[in-house]
Amino acid sequence: MGRKNAKEKILQAALEIFSSKSFEGSRIEEIARAANVPKSLIYYHFKSKEDILETLTANFIQAYMKIIQSATHESHQEKGENIVNRMESSYYAFGQENADLVRVMLIDSLKKTKEKPVLFKVLDAMIAKEYEDKSVSRDLLDERRIVEFFTSFIPNYAYICFAEAWTKYFEIDRKKFDTLYLKAYEATHGAYHKQHQ
Repeated sequence: MGRKNAKEKILQAALEIFSSKSFEGSRIEEIARAANVPKSLIYYHFKSKEDILETLTANFIQAYMKIIQSATHESHQEKGENIVNRMESSYYAFGQENADLVRVMLIDSLKKTKEKPVLFKVLDAMIAKEYEDKSVSRDLLDERRIVEFFTSFIPNYAYICFAEAWTKYFEIDRKKFDTLYLKAYEATHGAYHKQHQ
């Protein structure tokens, strides 16, 4: 097994353990068993369990940034008009592929003891890329962070995490659920972009 292969196996096993037992409830020994590697190999690649989560998060941010690259030059109006199309063509598949990590990040970020929730790091990466070449006022930056976090990140992460359980509990067809969610998302987050030139 090559080193890159082993590292990927460890990350995948850690994600499975973190998402089923929670980050706090997981142990390195469990990750080693799930990855079928010696514990020493985990410590060869990672300093700690926190380092594993940092790596998973960094990989998530890197992949997420590739998706949002296409929208960074759009005006607010264009973002508002294209929001449903972007959700259907890019963000939905990305969310489904990363649903377990989204759960881990959401749960970890909800801890009262967290001074720097991991979701804030994802938000910062997105906002920084969008405004890297611009001179933006602090007020505008604060507004964008709040809008993105509370009308996009949190609803979308909740949507990813609860969609399956929601459709079963409320006995609603998944396609209908997705359509209604996108309608609500466009009316909230999409409306913000349409109102800001």
